[in-house]
Amino acid sequence: MPFAKASNQGEIYYESLGNGPPVLLVAGIGGASGYWKPQVKSFSENFNLVLHDHRGTGKSSKDKLKYSVELMTDDMIAVMDELDLKSAHIVGHSTGAVMAQDMAMRYPERIRSAVMYSGWARKDSYFQRCFDVRKRVLLDSGPLAYVQTTPLFLMSPWYVSKNIHDIEAGEQASADAFPPSEIMCSRIDAICAYGPEEKLRDIKCQTAIICAKDDHLTPIFYSEEIAEYIPHAETHFFETGGHAISQVLPDEFNDYVIKYLMTADNEFQKANRDQKNG
Repeated sequence: MPFAKASNQGEIYYESLGNGPPVLLVAGIGGASGYWKPQVKSFSENFNLVLHDHRGTGKSSKDKLKYSVELMTDDMIAVMDELDLKSAHIVGHSTGAVMAQDMAMRYPERIRSAVMYSGWARKDSYFQRCFDVRKRVLLDSGPLAYVQTTPLFLMSPWYVSKNIHDIEAGEQASADAFPPSEIMCSRIDAICAYGPEEKLRDIKCQTAIICAKDDHLTPIFYSEEIAEYIPHAETHFFETGGHAISQVLPDEFNDYVIKYLMTADNEFQKANRDQKNG
């Protein structure tokens, strides 16, 4: 299995599929690359698709340390270095979206464009309450209870109602593969500590800010606030899909994001040619 050596010890599991412009799909707080299963076929047909398990999740090292968004970003850079990718497009979901923000601010030369999907610019009392509750469920009732509550945070109510049997069928396997609670709590603390706000104005790469209008974990006004800080960014708000539209309505998500990335890569390549030609 392919692993990248992280700068701060540890090994990061990754997969590289397909050919074309490099695109990293970066998962949220759960961290596992399997989140992107509905995207793999379509994206790998158009891009060199790179997936990875965040440190502490999936097949990557289960390091019990103090996590931070910056550490998660550096692990993502380690994967790019392992693959000799000088730059790539980043599509980040939730925690992955703020990793894209951090990368665009600290490693601007490594990012071709960013799709910030259900992200945020600052933690507010609602955000803190949501993750305090999720931590308490995990610590008091265990991984299975945490997994069982997750669709209530991530999915549109209509989707949960319509797909409850499929959701329930996969819950035990998800609980069995769940990261150690200490690691998940540290990851949650890391994202609750993150809030760049005004620093987002420094982001220069092409950026799309996307969210579903019925996302109740990172509500639409979070994405609207990011757009205020990154005024050149494109915004796109899906009518429904909750916090996990890439799973709830994958065809709609894939169609928009693939078209955006193709356009963004054309513009990136043109800018590089213009720079070389003086």
